[in-house]
Amino acid sequence: MICQEYLLHQARKGALPFIPDKIGKWWGTNPVIQAQDDVDILAVDRTGTKGIFCECKYRNRPMPMEEYDDLLTASAAFPKITERRFIFFSRSGYTQPVIERAARDGALLLTIEDLYR
Repeated sequence: MICQEYLLHQARKGALPFIPDKIGKWWGTNPVIQAQDDVDILAVDRTGTKGIFCECKYRNRPMPMEEYDDLLTASAAFPKITERRFIFFSRSGYTQPVIERAARDGALLLTIEDLYR
């Protein structure tokens, strides 16, 4: 997956807020919503207290707020991770509400072009 390769490259460059011990997809039962859930890419440090949660969307429309909220909800399945960063990858950009919310939350919004810089 290209998004995971991007994250690994950023880790090698020292451009992430911590050195990930594990990077990969997660899916399982989220006790908060009591249903199956997933995280496209989850990077966790050695202590298990720092995490980067990533959502990857390759649709022909800008990413809506529902997708943003879904990742935040999925992150709640990891109560031991107290330092959380969120990165979104979208082929077609983002809706204005997502852009505004990400700016407030400090989330990173990336496009396909950003992956090749």
